[in-house]
Amino acid sequence: MRNNILSAFKHCGEVVRENLMDVDMDLGKTVGMGADGTPIKALDQMAEESAVEVIKERIGCSILSEEAGFIEGDSPGVVILDPIDGTGNALLGIPFYSISMAYTTSDLACVEVGYVMNLSSGKEYYAVKGHGYTEKKPFDREKMTFSVYLGKEAHPDNFKVARIPRRTRSLGSAALEMSMVADGIFDVYFMKTLDTHRSLRITDIAASTLILREAGGQVYGDDFQPLNMPLDPKLRRDIIAVRDPDLLEVLSWA
Repeated sequence: MRNNILSAFKHCGEVVRENLMDVDMDLGKTVGMGADGTPIKALDQMAEESAVEVIKERIGCSILSEEAGFIEGDSPGVVILDPIDGTGNALLGIPFYSISMAYTTSDLACVEVGYVMNLSSGKEYYAVKGHGYTEKKPFDREKMTFSVYLGKEAHPDNFKVARIPRRTRSLGSAALEMSMVADGIFDVYFMKTLDTHRSLRITDIAASTLILREAGGQVYGDDFQPLNMPLDPKLRRDIIAVRDPDLLEVLSWA
């Protein structure tokens, strides 16, 4: 069953990517409000409609989507869907935005299949619970690279953390950045906000959390405890994602 779900996710990513490449319309137009209370762009709506159609046809379970909220299905389980993570990047022409899909039987801790695709490049990241992702790589404190949320709503701690490694980036798609932690491209993804209305939802991080945990990493809340979240599209949390739990000690340097 898990392999069938992963196959459906891969097909869904391909369909959404193809549809976005072919479209000719004002994708930045606001067309409504999402279940999480944020504006829906035409880009988000188009991607969501394409993804939901494939998920309904191939899997048939319920869907929790960033835009539409909860969509009732006939099969057990729930697909946690973010049709476009990094909408701002996509609208600016920055090739760093993704679709994120995760299958769970209950909450974040129970996610069994995770899939993220960079919709610009086609690069895929995916994992099935209990099957691993990549070999655990040692980190070099002299060559670390962090991904840290920066900007108007960034907590002062973010800027302290950004000064720890040799290099720091802020790229605008949590799903991709956390997946890149699993790949060993980044050592840490750090997001702490002044106001939780800018923090992350389960739709943003469900797939990449499984991918990173299967790679031997861990995702924590701002309480430094392994993160779990219920199926609530409005709940937001600050997070710390590390490819090696020993990196929590490194973050204490801030």
